[in-house]
Amino acid sequence: MDKNDYLKIAKKKIKKRKQKKILLDQIELYYSLNITFVPKHHYKLGDDVFLTKSTLLHGTYKNIDGLREIAFNGLIAGAFAGGRNSKYPFAVGVWNLKNDYFLRDYVDFYSGGTIGYEDSSRQVFKTEVIPYSKMNSAFSNIKKNNTFRWNMEETKEARFMPSLIQDEVQVAVIFDSENLSELLEKDLLDVSFSDEDVKVFVNKWYYSKFIRDRKQKNDFFTDRESAILFGIPSNFISGVLVGRKYEKDKKILDEIKNLLPWVYICNLDGRVLVI
Repeated sequence: MDKNDYLKIAKKKIKKRKQKKILLDQIELYYSLNITFVPKHHYKLGDDVFLTKSTLLHGTYKNIDGLREIAFNGLIAGAFAGGRNSKYPFAVGVWNLKNDYFLRDYVDFYSGGTIGYEDSSRQVFKTEVIPYSKMNSAFSNIKKNNTFRWNMEETKEARFMPSLIQDEVQVAVIFDSENLSELLEKDLLDVSFSDEDVKVFVNKWYYSKFIRDRKQKNDFFTDRESAILFGIPSNFISGVLVGRKYEKDKKILDEIKNLLPWVYICNLDGRVLVI
């Protein structure tokens, strides 16, 4: 599909005038950015990847098939591109780094677990992420926090990105966000995007919980993610992260490089495999 197809879908699916204009303007902005920028990297083989604050990442459960779609069409919301039923059908989910990280440390962080500590009335008084390398200390943390009750689950990133604890997801794209500031203003998870304006872009069954939780973020409903209206152009992809299976598959690595010739490819150790 092309821009006109997406504009037609937006006009058909969004009835409210103000929100329709917001979405149409976002599509126009997307296409203006789609031709203006290609990131350049300075990496050599074996280098440690360093990710700056506000870097965006997105893992695809379709793996190489999903990467093909992103390379050819950009990262496009499900309401336009199809795919799994989403809480945010008109937006794309990305992980938005709140700090600078070496990639190896970021992978270690999100491959761990998210823990919530509860008091005797079952109120969560604290949450935190325990990195993969520190999971053995989880019970020390529980004791230190004098916890009556606690629960732990894998992080959201570990479910949807290549990680140290699962092999189902084998590929993620890394976006350079330096020139995307205007596009990123339409982030459904940012409270500056008003409750009323985001309503038509959020699944009806989820809206009430969404509005409440996005104002009270913790390590379960995280401030580490963004939901960008419509999509992000593929020419802003600076790197591709692969899991343990793909890093050993030369055919896959060659295809990734052919799809996105300007990117670097790196592994879960945070090292550059292909330049």
